[in-house]
Amino acid sequence: MVGRKFKTGIAIAIALIAGMPAAASACDISHGVRAKLESGGYRATLNDVFVDDRGHSVSSGNEGPSQTSFEYILSEWLVPGKNIVKIDFDGSAAEFEIFARCKGSYDDDSIVDTVRFTSPSSKQLSFEHEGPLDYNYLKADIAGDEGLLDAVKKLQDAARTGDVETIVRMHAPLIEEFGRRMGNADGFTTYLRTILSGYPAEIAETFTVKSVMGGRVYEILGPDDQPLISVSGKIDNGSFSWPGGVYWARFGEEWAVVAN
Repeated sequence: MVGRKFKTGIAIAIALIAGMPAAASACDISHGVRAKLESGGYRATLNDVFVDDRGHSVSSGNEGPSQTSFEYILSEWLVPGKNIVKIDFDGSAAEFEIFARCKGSYDDDSIVDTVRFTSPSSKQLSFEHEGPLDYNYLKADIAGDEGLLDAVKKLQDAARTGDVETIVRMHAPLIEEFGRRMGNADGFTTYLRTILSGYPAEIAETFTVKSVMGGRVYEILGPDDQPLISVSGKIDNGSFSWPGGVYWARFGEEWAVVAN
């Protein structure tokens, strides 16, 4: 899920530190993954959560004709302090780097960590995140999975019976996050009510539960990694597909969906 990028210009930071010695200059740091593949493919996770690598191609001018390079910013599923990126590689030659750069910039990278592959295997990279984070999942309790399966069943039952308000309420942290990052949470809520009331939901009757983010979040997926519930169809001369019930967290006595 890394396709969302939230960039901040460094001009504000420069203005704030005007008059200070040059050595004290700083900026908000973003971290990202740069992949250089000569063969094969890979799967990446950040703190055990799958990374959807919607990156863009890059070129250093020194790459051979068979090498593919691309990069993407890690903007979600971060935690304060140490973060772990795991790479599962299935080819014969590749290199992966964690880079750091000022938010909003495409230059002046520093390489934080590097791994190289010469055969299929799994390796880890790490980096330290020092800036502020305000994601809803960081407000969740780390208190085990008691009550999670009951909450999952409640969402499945709501999808079966068309109980739109229960589905929306159980996705409240996700909707709040959307509003904070993208704006117009009310519009997104209206969209959800429209598709949930107008189209039948598909429900994964069997699923697996996986603890991620150090036990703060739980990932729930059906067979072939399908979401717990999903709605798809055509609307406004286009098609849509909405997944639901994938990443859960506990807030006090209540379980809710924080991301899909």
